[in-house]
Amino acid sequence: MLAKDIKITEVFSQDPETGFPMFNNQRIFITGLPVMGKLIEQLLGSVGIEPLANIFSRFGYGIGMGAALNLGQMYDFDSQLEWLKACVHLGTFSGLSNSEMEIHHFDPENKILKFSVTCTSSFEFETLKLIEKTDITRTPICHIWTGALSGYASAVFGSEVLVKEISCRAQGCSHCTSVGRSASEWGLSRSQVRKLWAEMEMNPFEKEIELLKEKLKKTKKDLKLSKETVQRLKNHPHITDGADGIIYRSHHMNQLVTLAQKAAPTKSTILILGESGTGKEVIARYIHEHSGRKNQPFRAVNCAAFPPDLLESELFGHVKGAFTGADTANKGLLLETGKGTFFLDEIGEMPLELQSKLLRVLQEREVRPVGGLKPVPIEARIIAATNKDLKDLVKNNSFREDLYYRLAVFPLTVQPLRDRKDDIIVLSRFFLEELHTNHPGFDPMTVRIMGTYSWPGNVRELENCIEYALIMAGEKRILPEHLPPSLVREDPLLSVAADFPTYKQMEHRYTQQVLSHTNGNKTKAAKILGISITTLWRRLKEMKIDA
Repeated sequence: MLAKDIKITEVFSQDPETGFPMFNNQRIFITGLPVMGKLIEQLLGSVGIEPLANIFSRFGYGIGMGAALNLGQMYDFDSQLEWLKACVHLGTFSGLSNSEMEIHHFDPENKILKFSVTCTSSFEFETLKLIEKTDITRTPICHIWTGALSGYASAVFGSEVLVKEISCRAQGCSHCTSVGRSASEWGLSRSQVRKLWAEMEMNPFEKEIELLKEKLKKTKKDLKLSKETVQRLKNHPHITDGADGIIYRSHHMNQLVTLAQKAAPTKSTILILGESGTGKEVIARYIHEHSGRKNQPFRAVNCAAFPPDLLESELFGHVKGAFTGADTANKGLLLETGKGTFFLDEIGEMPLELQSKLLRVLQEREVRPVGGLKPVPIEARIIAATNKDLKDLVKNNSFREDLYYRLAVFPLTVQPLRDRKDDIIVLSRFFLEELHTNHPGFDPMTVRIMGTYSWPGNVRELENCIEYALIMAGEKRILPEHLPPSLVREDPLLSVAADFPTYKQMEHRYTQQVLSHTNGNKTKAAKILGISITTLWRRLKEMKIDA
C-alpha cells in the first residue's frame, strides 16, 4: 500500500447503526471555519496567545497520534516511509492543511529523521482571516497542524519527532513551511524531550509508544471486528508511462511495458509467455496500438478452440470445393488481417501438421489456402502467446524447434499476479469502477485478504472475484464474507507455498512477510525468524532486497 493510495472515500465512513461519521472505528465531529473562528477569538481573549498555542499544539499532537494509529490499523503500508507520507493526504481529507512533504533523511535504525512540509492553505490561517486581529500575525500560527505532524511522525517513527513552523502565511509569506526532525537532530536529549512534554502537560512519550505497540498487535483482530470503516478504493488506477489500456503499478509490468514499447514499431514476430489469465492478449493489443499498424485490423484466434481441420481453414483460408461444405472461397484470417496484427493465442495447442504450414508463413511471408495451388503473400504481423513452456514441448517432440525460434524473435513474459502484488489494488479499483460507479467499495480486511491470496487464475480470476463480490454485497461495502469462498478459506501463510516453491524460495517469501508484518523493523523480524540480525542482513542481500 502506497501513501497516495488512501482515498477520502475509504478513510471516512458512516456508522450503519447510529449514522455518525466515522474515522476507522472512531466517531468524529464535523464543524466549520466560522464556528472555530469564534472559538479561537474567545480563547484568545481569555487565555492569551502563548497558552493558546500550547493548547493547540497538544490538541494537534493528539490528532496526529490517533490518525497514525487508525491508518496503521486500516492499511498494510509498503514501508514506514509510505505510512509517514500518508499524513499529508490525511491532512487534506480532514481539512487541516493542503500540503506537500519532502523527506530529506529517513533512518529508523539510527533514529534519524528530517523532512519539510509546505502548505498553501492551512485550517488555522483560513480561520485567522475570519478574525479581525492583527497583533497575532508576527509569528507562525499553524500550531494544530505542526502538533498533528509531530504526533503522527512520532507514532510512525517509533521515537520522538518535533515539527516546527519556520514561516507562515500569517506573516505575509507565500506559503507555510514546517520542518520536522527526530529529537536528536534538534539537539535534544531524552530528558529534555520529557521536560518539553511535561511543560506542555503531555504524558511521557514512552507510554504513547507502548500504547501504539499494543494497538498494532491487535490490528488484525480489530480490523475483523470493525464495521463499515473504509470507503472503497474507487479512484482510477495508475496507468504509468503512457501505457494506455494497461492497468499496473508493479516494477515488472513497468519493465514489460517498456519492452513492448520498444518492440511495437518494429516488424519483428513476438512471443508472449505467461500463465492463463495474466493478460497476454492485452499486451498484444497494446503492441498493436503502439505500432504503425494501429489503424489496421487486429485479429485474434485461440488455437485450442478449433479442431485441426477447421483451424487450418480459419487461418489459411480455402478455395471453393476444397472439401465438403466449402461452397464458397474463404480468404482466411491471416489474409483478412491485411497490414494489421494477427494474434495466435495458445500457440502450444497447435497441431504438428499445422505448425509446418505456419513456419512457411513466417519464412516466406505467404499462405497457401486449403485446396489452393498458388501461394498468396501476406503483410500481417504475427504475435503468438502461450501458457505452456514451449521448450519442454520441443523436448517432447510436440512442438517444432524451428518454429519455436521463428516465433521467439522477441519474447515477453507476463508474470503471474501473485508475483506482482502491487497491481492487485489498482486492478481491483478499476474493475469495481467499471462495474459500479460510486460503489462504497472495499473493507480494509477485504483488501488484506486479496493481497495475500495466490490468484491461480490471475487477472481474469481477480476480475471474476470483484464481480462475484459486488453481486453479494450489493450497495454495501465489500466485506470478506462477500468474497468467493476460495479466497476466504485460504490461509495467508499457505499462499506463500501455493505454487510449491523450493525451500530457498519459501524461506525468502516468508522473510518478506515477516518484514512486512514488522513494518521493516529488522530487529523484530530477526527475532520472529529466530535468526541473528547479521544473518537477516545476509539473507536480504542474497534476496537482492535493498535493506
